[in-house]
Amino acid sequence: MDIASRKQAFVRDEILNSATKLFAERGYRAVTIDDIVTSLGYTKSVVYYYFENKNEILWTIINRTFEWFIKKMSAAKDAGGSPTEVLSRMIRQHALSVVENPEWTSIFNREEQELETTQRKQIRRMKREYDAAFEQVYRQGVANGSFRDIPAHVMINGALGMCNWLYVWFDPKGELTSEAIATHYATVLTSGWTAPKNGEN
Repeated sequence: MDIASRKQAFVRDEILNSATKLFAERGYRAVTIDDIVTSLGYTKSVVYYYFENKNEILWTIINRTFEWFIKKMSAAKDAGGSPTEVLSRMIRQHALSVVENPEWTSIFNREEQELETTQRKQIRRMKREYDAAFEQVYRQGVANGSFRDIPAHVMINGALGMCNWLYVWFDPKGELTSEAIATHYATVLTSGWTAPKNGEN
């Protein structure tokens, strides 16, 4: 990548990072292009050079970060192991992704309805595929006797929903690290709440 391309990528990322912060703090509708421009010290023409309108900024934020979630989850899934090991690793990664992207998670949970119809359809398709990867592993665990025979979508919606609210209460300055909390979640969601009996792991 040449110097000009790197500079363009840098400016584009600055615009997206500023908009993400503002959307998360104030809500999409309360933020204007002028607000984004002011926070960066750029002219409005600079923002419009990279993005046609505010909707395109929102779409880019949601789409780009969700693709990152998918990439991280897929790597966890493809690392191999038993269904219990794989699902635990996938849930742990999802929890970490939420904690590492609290502003994006806030935007995704609140602002999906602000997207255009075709954009919403695409995001919902991506979400179905994302959830389906977890459900596939859960069904494998049911088949080999590792997991209870409960409808996979019920279990996975519950597990991911539990992780998705981490952005609301997780405190990076708190007693537990994000890695510790993600590990606790993965353990409970794949092994249950009950303490192991003597001799069991």
